[in-house]
Amino acid sequence: MTSIASTASWVNKQAVGERFGRAAASYDAHAGLQLACARSLLDMAPAELTGERALELGCATAPLARAQQARWPSSRWLGVDLSPAMLAEAAARGRAGPRFRLLCADAERLPLADASQALVFSSFALQWCVPERVGAELARVLMPGGSLLLAVPLAGSLHEMTESWAAADRRPHVNRLPAEDDWRRALGGAGLTLQHGQRLAFTEHYPDVKSLVRAFKATGVDHIQGGGTGLTGKGAWSAMSDAYEARRQPAGLPLTWQVLFVHALR
Repeated sequence: MTSIASTASWVNKQAVGERFGRAAASYDAHAGLQLACARSLLDMAPAELTGERALELGCATAPLARAQQARWPSSRWLGVDLSPAMLAEAAARGRAGPRFRLLCADAERLPLADASQALVFSSFALQWCVPERVGAELARVLMPGGSLLLAVPLAGSLHEMTESWAAADRRPHVNRLPAEDDWRRALGGAGLTLQHGQRLAFTEHYPDVKSLVRAFKATGVDHIQGGGTGLTGKGAWSAMSDAYEARRQPAGLPLTWQVLFVHALR
């Protein structure tokens, strides 16, 4: 359930893995929205699987490992993540075992056999991938009749931060994300049949800008593809903060995610 992405055709996956690795110890405590979306995705799952093998892509610290195994008692899971540190944290928290093994790998190049998985589950992770590439890989590893459960943030997410930074400087501070049409086209083009697709908006609130940025760092969301934004001067930070404060609501400073939930069949 690692987060946020670029639509570029080339992504420095090593940098992504390293950035999320630095957030491994703090991830669970700050990834409230990511975890809530993953639980909602699990609620969408079919009652029965076409086989025992299941795959979670971008499992991070594997917070849902026990719930996933309980949902299908005969299931055998493989938790995949780009970050060795996230997987080490999952193991340290006792979430790995005979029924939930861990593997460090890239979702676009999975070391798995064709048609080997009854289920692929992924929440807040595949936005680092090119939709067409990962869509083809999902179709490759899913067995006929197998299910894909996907929750992925979309273009339009974090618009409050994007627009507030635009008032301060012209450098990118939030990565670009694929649009809903990009995902629908990629999955359909790979031969996956959509059973359910729904776009939902979720707004979190923070007491101040520093708290918001601290949460970004604690979940790894602050990685910017293409080398980062570099140092931010006091003037730019002040201008961004002032622009964000103008958006304050009774509950605090808003930060909105647009999320696509998908259930598709191979």
